[in-house]
Amino acid sequence: MPHAAAALKWLAAQPNVNGQRLGVMGFSWGGYMSVLMSSELVQERLGKDIPKPAAFASFYPVCSNMIYSLINPQNPFYNAHTRMSATPMLIHVGTRDDYEEGERPCDAFVTMWPAAAREHVTVRYVEGATHGFDLQKPGRQFYDELVHAGRGGMVNVIPNPEAAADARQAVVSFFVKNLNP
Repeated sequence: MPHAAAALKWLAAQPNVNGQRLGVMGFSWGGYMSVLMSSELVQERLGKDIPKPAAFASFYPVCSNMIYSLINPQNPFYNAHTRMSATPMLIHVGTRDDYEEGERPCDAFVTMWPAAAREHVTVRYVEGATHGFDLQKPGRQFYDELVHAGRGGMVNVIPNPEAAADARQAVVSFFVKNLNP
């Protein structure tokens, strides 16, 4: 998040950039961070000199993990989800993402947010897609101790060019609509 905050601050200082119309997008861990940046708690901690983004896009942020981590009092962002802003957000997650638990995990996470924030979130479940479905390099499989709610296991990353193209178009449309270029 410090890197994203520095980028927002730098962009807002550019003479040809409207600092009120900036967006944030992240993938996987960056997707997790982009979701968290929508929290008013996180925005307060980043400081008043950091512009508040006007839209957020997140790819496979591992909503299942966010559910458990943000309700942990030991987490520095404990209860950040209870202060999510009403800023537009688009989340893409594959239905075969090995990091997620249960069906429609991002819906379960978003229901924990304030009503005003929930009204501005769109979750797109990409049927049959895995974590990293938009990658352009060959698929791979690896072990990760964080998968399956910390129980560990194998993670499959299978590129899906059609789903990636559709997701890119959806993100471009989302930012065009919400950033009013």
